[in-house]
Amino acid sequence: MEWFKQMWSKVWRVIRVLPVVGVFIVLATSGEVLRRKGYVLGVLAVVLDILPIICVIKAGIEIFTGDLIPDKLEPESAPDFETAA
Repeated sequence: MEWFKQMWSKVWRVIRVLPVVGVFIVLATSGEVLRRKGYVLGVLAVVLDILPIICVIKAGIEIFTGDLIPDKLEPESAPDFETAA
């Protein structure tokens, strides 16, 4: 029974640190999110991902529906044609 208490205390320490690690991961990838989604929607996505409970709910919804916050629309570039000589 004593080994269970020791193991549980170690597991509890890891569980308490996980949200902090998640915040660092979100902040490290925030530049890419801002590039893909634009400034306003990117900031919204990063803020939602930083909040631990909201992030879990958002991730659960995105499993079934896809990305909640869409990427910004890129203007379609004109096709590149070679000029005839």
